[in-house]
Amino acid sequence: MDRAVFWRIVEGARAEAGTDTERVAQVLLRRLRSLSPDEIEHFGALWAEVQDELYSWPVHDAATLLLGPVNDDALLVVQDWIVSHGRQTMKRVQEDPDNLVELAPDRHNARIDWFTGLPMEAHIAATGRPFAVDGPDGPEDPTGTPTDLTDEPGTRRRFPRLTAYLDHNTWIERPWTRATT
Repeated sequence: MDRAVFWRIVEGARAEAGTDTERVAQVLLRRLRSLSPDEIEHFGALWAEVQDELYSWPVHDAATLLLGPVNDDALLVVQDWIVSHGRQTMKRVQEDPDNLVELAPDRHNARIDWFTGLPMEAHIAATGRPFAVDGPDGPEDPTGTPTDLTDEPGTRRRFPRLTAYLDHNTWIERPWTRATT
């Protein structure tokens, strides 16, 4: 399986399920179950690779602005959520994490663990056993440089769309107010 096939599966699930992220996970699992065990394993490896591409300080900082504080475990779930929206969405977020604001209508699904373990679950359904998880883990530390989110003017310059979203959604905690309270 190559990345083109991988993305066709992911984007096909999103196209079938639409904006319902829980349903996307269900459709994705159904599609994975139709693959051979080797294809399922390759899909899982590719998912981990593209997820790792989102492991950066700018994406972490953007997620913190959209969702509130995000620890490393929650960031993995957020990365899965971004990947589930497809290649173009992921690319836009990678190129400019401020574009994460485009996913704001689905933010209620960002912290729900819909996608972790789907390849393993599909493999067990197909073979009755899990596949071996070999290979290197993802990167130790996020790439890039973190933004000091307690610096309101700097954060507004770096993430103008996300901070505008915060201005319109006053119920979401602002990192710069945490620093002063």
